[in-house]
Amino acid sequence: MTGKEYLAQIKTIKVEIKSLLRRVQSLHDTLTDISNHLSETPGSPTRNVHRMEELMVSKIDLEAQIEAETIRLAGITGTINLIVNPLYAAILTARYVSDMDWRGISAELNLSRSRVFQHHRNALAEVELLINCTPE
Repeated sequence: MTGKEYLAQIKTIKVEIKSLLRRVQSLHDTLTDISNHLSETPGSPTRNVHRMEELMVSKIDLEAQIEAETIRLAGITGTINLIVNPLYAAILTARYVSDMDWRGISAELNLSRSRVFQHHRNALAEVELLINCTPE
């Protein structure tokens, strides 16, 4: 896996965490809905009497998935923190964690875009060294 592919996982993980959080919130809303739904039609004789239990188990499972994704995200961002050169770490953090565009990064660091690209390439090379020498 290249350094760029490795760091690109950050965006995917963040999207996944947001999706899981929305699903947890939806389940939470369903679990805390206490309004009466009265109807003149009789209830189903085969209704699911364990629905609340199943919803709670689903919520717990989703929360465990969020925790796992958060740990994965922390591992990848931790790799950026292992880079010795602070400029390289700043470029990678701005690009992959903060989702800044190249123009914004060059303006923030007061560097030309070509210089930012050069530092980015060098930083990715360091990331590749770190991920290839770190046992998984």
